[in-house]
Order: sequence, then C-alpha cells, then structure tokens
Amino acid sequence: MFLTLFVALLFAQTPDAPKPKPQPAPPAYGGSTRQESGPLELQGDTLGESADAFTARHPKAQCDTSAKPRVTCYQWEGVSIFGMSANASATCNLKKKYAADCLQGLIAKFTSEGLVSLVYTVGGIDKTAATEELKKKFGKPFIESREGTSWNIGDYTASIVITKPTDGLGDTTLITITISGS
Repeated sequence: MFLTLFVALLFAQTPDAPKPKPQPAPPAYGGSTRQESGPLELQGDTLGESADAFTARHPKAQCDTSAKPRVTCYQWEGVSIFGMSANASATCNLKKKYAADCLQGLIAKFTSEGLVSLVYTVGGIDKTAATEELKKKFGKPFIESREGTSWNIGDYTASIVITKPTDGLGDTTLITITISGS
C-alpha cells in the first residue's frame, strides 16, 4: 500500500511535458494572405448562400430548376464587375442561354449546399483591373499569366481567364471571373 501511495505521489509531482508554442496557420495554398478561410465572396454573393438569397439580390436572374436540388441561375441584363459590363442580347433567356450573343452575363450554380459557383463573363482583353481587385481580396495568386490568374484558398478557388470563343460563337474576347468551392 505504501508503495502504491509513493508511486501516485511521485507522478503527481512530475511536471507535464512542455507544451509546444502555438504556431500560426500556414498561408493558404498559393500564398494568399487575405481571405484565408471561409466561403469566398464576390460582389455581395457568398459561396454557400441560398438560391433565394441570390435571386433577392439579382431580381433579373432567370433560374433553371428542372434538375432540383441543382439550380442554375442566369442573368444577362445589368451585369458588371470591376468596371466591366456584360454585353448580351436583350433576347437572352433560358432557352437560348448558350447562343453566341448570350455568352456574357452572370451564372450562379446551386446544390443542396447552396451557391457552389459564381461566374461573371464580360467582353474585354485586359484583366489587369480585375486581377488587382482580387489580389486585394485574396492575396497572392497561385498562378498568374497573361491569359489567366488563379487563387486556391482552402477548399475554394477564384480565377480570371481571358478566352476567345470558337466554333462560330462570336469573335469577342471574353474575361471570365469565377469563384467556386466544394
């Protein structure tokens, strides 16, 4: 009994091993120093938000609900981002959403988890202003080239890409700005 009490007393007096000092979290993949976690936000829309919240902010959006719980909303009229405006036909609608004159605008994709992808497409050849704005918001990009810039922030990505439509889909060079997440 004395031996048991002695061992218990010995262990009670032994200091705990030193605890390591907390280390700051490593920067997000790509070296982002701004928004390092949480759902991404662009122009007031946040990944994860509901389709109802999105359509309240975008009353001109037209939503395809035929594949619920997946919902895709399109807006062609009154779309702009970082000083660049979409120039889509006034006749754009869900039936002709892939027509050459309806490529520019806004597309929001939803699942049961909420908003998972937000894409702005506008005409243009210079992504400099948009890139600088997203650098302020998301920090240093993971990839940067003349044709595209990309950020990886945890489970989320943001990108700006310059493309030229092919196969008779027009001859306007497009700038596509996207946020998406899992």
